Order: sequence, then structure tokens, then C-alpha cells
Amino acid sequence: MREFKAITTVYSYRFPEIRELVSKLTNPFPHEVFLRATNPPGGLDDFHISVIEKIIKFHEKSVPHLKDFHFGYPTSGSEEGIREIMTHLQSKGVKKIYVLKGEYEGYDAVAATRSIETIEVDPNTDPKSLEQGYWFISNPSARDGNIISDDFINKICDAGHKVFYDLAYLCSTRQHVFNLNHKNIFAVVISFSKPFGLFYDRIGFTFSREEIPSLYGNKWFKSILGLMIAEKIVTTMKPSELYNKYRPIQEKIIKEINETLGLGLKPSDAILLAHLSTEDAEKLNEKQKELISKFRRGDNYRFCLTSYYLEREASK
Repeated sequence: MREFKAITTVYSYRFPEIRELVSKLTNPFPHEVFLRATNPPGGLDDFHISVIEKIIKFHEKSVPHLKDFHFGYPTSGSEEGIREIMTHLQSKGVKKIYVLKGEYEGYDAVAATRSIETIEVDPNTDPKSLEQGYWFISNPSARDGNIISDDFINKICDAGHKVFYDLAYLCSTRQHVFNLNHKNIFAVVISFSKPFGLFYDRIGFTFSREEIPSLYGNKWFKSILGLMIAEKIVTTMKPSELYNKYRPIQEKIIKEINETLGLGLKPSDAILLAHLSTEDAEKLNEKQKELISKFRRGDNYRFCLTSYYLEREASK
């Protein structure tokens, strides 16, 4: 049986188009921008403001209500936003959060450091049956890379719960409108890691309906180069550009895996991923089940395809 090269952790593929864009931006390196730091008044303190405005404009079709979150902060990926939102909730006396079964494990890890309990919820649970609280939901979902319907999230909000909305996979799927209009969606994070392959560049943004005091200092403590890369992406690319190019490649990779290993994987909405339901997994033989066992997340199996993208690029 051919080696199975999928990985459990979602490490983003540093797309060639993004590498080329960064090379053009930094050759020669823009030292003159950094030298403005001491220019009166303010230097680079407000550098992020225009970048955030361009990001909101870039996503206006897919996230039309992003502009209604009046507090925007540059962060080190989406992870810093998650940490500081958790800190904010801790300061308000929040003792627990809800997540869906198989969700991004980072929520639980961060919550534990703030003495906040994480409660996993079956997606079929009626949110009205739960004590009103705070939900951390990724959409597209980290559980399987697929888009969650607005109706599902609005049902949670209508039950009186507050929702933290994680858009870490935004721009890695087909064009889709994510409706963040509900007043109980209280904060949103966006990352350039997974959709653009910039994991270790730590480029992200946090949007909130109320001020997050611990993020105020990010007007000084931010990555100017990261902001410049983000600005370059949103002013030169289209939101679905990479998806439109790489979706056929994703489908071909999965087709080849299924032809050689017979796993029956399905393409996720997010181009980095493939998924398989537990029901379909039960139809596999014992050797195949063993091959996919470590990829289970809740009621699904999720597979990161980054190694296959790298393999295809290297073979050209």
C-alpha cells in the first residue's frame, strides 16, 4: 500500500503566488517605511488603520458586516486574538465556553490557561437546552474544513448565546457570504496563515463590538512587515483567486489518494483539506481504518494535504 502523506495538523501551504508577491515587496527591503517610526506626529502608530480598512474592503462581499465591528486590531495571526478575547472574558468572570465536538484544539488549550472550562457540544444539541454562555466557532470549520450554515450559528445566537467567530480559513473556499450581522456575534478573527500560507509570518486581525483593552498596545507592538504583506495581498489579489486555481489540484490529489489507497476521501470546502464521515469510515477494511485512525475529530476525519501540494510542486 502506498505511503499516506496527509498530516493531522493543518500546516498551510506557502503558495508560489504568495512567495512571489512577498519577494517583490521585499526586494529591495523597504527600510524607508521603518525609518518613519520616529517621524512626528505618531510615526507608525496608525500604520495598521489603513490596512484594516483595505481588509474590510477586500472582504466586503464575503463578510459584509465586518465593518460593523468598530474595534479592529492587528494581531499575531488569529491566535493572539483568541488569547486576548479569552483574557477579556476571564476578566468578566466567564468560567466556561462551548465548542463543537472536534473543534480547533487551541480554544481548549488557551481557555485552560485562564481557568476557563471548555465544554464540547454535539452539533445536534439544541442550544436552548444549554445554559447561556460563550461559543467559540470556526467557520469554515476546523473540524472538517467545511462551511457551516448561517442558520446553524444564528440558532445558537437566537438562544441567547454569544459567539466568537473564527474566520481562519476565510479565502480558502469558494466565494461564500458569512453573515455576521447577529448582535450576539461579539468578536471575529481573521488570519493570513491558512488561506495564504503565511503561518510563521503571524499576520492576523481581531474585530470586536467592544474594546479589548489588552490589545490596545498593538498600535505599537505590531509587525509592520506583516501589515505590508497583508496590504499587498488585499490590493493585488482577489478573494477567491487561490481557491479557483487550486480547487482542481485539491480534487486531483484526493482522487489519486482514493485510487491508490481506497479511502473514499472527499474534498473539503477549504482547499488544504479532505474529510471523511465516521459512517463512510466504517465501510473501510481494518488496514484502512488503522491508516486514518489518528485523523478523527468528533464525528469526522480531517486530513491536511499540504505535503501533497509540496510534492506536486517539487515534481515539476
